[in-house]
Amino acid sequence: MELPNRKKLRLEGFDYSSENYYFVTVCTYNKVKLFGEPSNLSNFGKIAKEDLLSIADHYNGIKIDKYVIMPNHIHAIIVIGCDPDKKIREFPSLETVMGLYKSGVSRKIHVYEPKLKIWQKSYYEHIIRNDKDYAEIWKYIDYNPIKWEEDELYI
Repeated sequence: MELPNRKKLRLEGFDYSSENYYFVTVCTYNKVKLFGEPSNLSNFGKIAKEDLLSIADHYNGIKIDKYVIMPNHIHAIIVIGCDPDKKIREFPSLETVMGLYKSGVSRKIHVYEPKLKIWQKSYYEHIIRNDKDYAEIWKYIDYNPIKWEEDELYI
């Protein structure tokens, strides 16, 4: 039996540990609403937020520049290479950061719900290429909670 070809999500040949700004979206498994509302996070949403904000504590030269926790997904701008002193020469890849984030959140949620599937496979990423791109993504993250009701129609 031949398996279907999966669409490649990553830019071929691009070094995802290079200094850059990355827009990332991570969805819950089957888009189940686990995290509560952006203005009133559930306990699982609080775990997702806490772990997202602690990424910078685990990696030198990595920071979360902007984010929103939605009921069934997370958007974030992740900066790799934000070491102003340039003391750090090598950074973890975006894949490593996201993999450890997802597994950390899953591990903490599984204390309460051991069999719950938390995440869809992989994640969406976009390499932010310029100031205009950055501004549009920043605005998208800001307005995502406002447009949530519209989003629900298409989920």
